[in-house]
Amino acid sequence: MQSVITWLLIVLLAGSVLSLLLMGLGQERRASRLARKAHEHRLSFAKSDPFDIPLRYRNLALVAAGHSGHANNVTYGRLEGWPLRACDFRYESAHGTRRLTRHYSLVLVETDLDLPAVLMWHEQDLDAAPVSLRQSTRQQGPWVCVGDDALARRLTEAFAQAGDGERLSAQVLGCVLAVFCPVRRRRDDYLPLLEVLRAVLNRQLSMANGQIGNGRFPQ
Repeated sequence: MQSVITWLLIVLLAGSVLSLLLMGLGQERRASRLARKAHEHRLSFAKSDPFDIPLRYRNLALVAAGHSGHANNVTYGRLEGWPLRACDFRYESAHGTRRLTRHYSLVLVETDLDLPAVLMWHEQDLDAAPVSLRQSTRQQGPWVCVGDDALARRLTEAFAQAGDGERLSAQVLGCVLAVFCPVRRRRDDYLPLLEVLRAVLNRQLSMANGQIGNGRFPQ
């Protein structure tokens, strides 16, 4: 009987080690793929977070939604002279046995545009939204909104133009424009959000402050 228990423990330990190895390999492959894409766009990449994103952007609703926020696989550079950051972002909600880790793709840019504040959270991801937003009765398409109505409409139009509004949320706060969405599959990443952000800047937000250039990422 003791030998059976010993073998079971060995099998469980081997399975745990194998699982950790496979997880680590998957993370390395993801980082390599994102780094390659970043370099293709002439942007920089860092596996760890060189900007302390959870602290620097702590006032954003997504970053403040839980605790133990962490960013990695950071792509960064400049867009029309504005700092651009994109990352894998995760945080934890609740504690103990109810603790849940949420994973998001987050892309943001620090602009010099004078824009009103707005927060739009997709209704399919509303259980992760701040309580104050969940109590809002304002709806713009599939988004629950607080803040400026006109800007919310322009963002909705930009999402439609980019063809990628599924579970996508956005916030404009001060000089920061952020778009984000939950990661549903292991291969999901923030790369498609770069084009969404480009569409927002190039096609819509230029209306708020004249023309902002062509709004295109370096090719």
